[in-house]
Amino acid sequence: MERGERRGGPRINSGRPKGAGTRVVRLKVPIAQIARRMNERGFRAGDVNAFLDVDPRSALAIPLMSSRASCGFPSPADDYMEDPIDFNQLIVSNPAATFAVVVAGESMTGAGIFPNDIAVIDRSRGPTHGCVVLACYNGEFTIKRYLVREGVITLKAENPAFPNITIGDDCEFEVWGVLTRSVRSF
Repeated sequence: MERGERRGGPRINSGRPKGAGTRVVRLKVPIAQIARRMNERGFRAGDVNAFLDVDPRSALAIPLMSSRASCGFPSPADDYMEDPIDFNQLIVSNPAATFAVVVAGESMTGAGIFPNDIAVIDRSRGPTHGCVVLACYNGEFTIKRYLVREGVITLKAENPAFPNITIGDDCEFEVWGVLTRSVRSF
């Protein structure tokens, strides 16, 4: 070995480029795949469409009857139609920050959110006390009511058979967005 030549140890300009710190975490495979796609596509907060391959510009308008449908006693139907409804405008207020997720589980049935409903999530809305959120808690997604009391965040289940979740300093927690609508098929 010649004088001044080094073997082993750190080398200049080798390794990971300096930037944001990293941490090893265990994620379920679908969540890890989403995170990988977010990283590959240069994800920016609020731009959910970048990794969900959503085209928010598609529009579908359907006719809207001008009379209301009674759920009590029948009433005569009118032959009048109002302007068509665009479901994008009805359901989505911020297309660039809105996505949908299928609901699993029964912890929110008391709030009218049932399994297989489609939850519409808006990432541009910040969570406020009492709203319903989609959160990632310790690597798993959950939909719960967001409560803040004396600086302590609680994710409240709307079904007494399920426990509430109190967010502590030792857990991984991030609110992904606020639930704005729930769509159900019959």
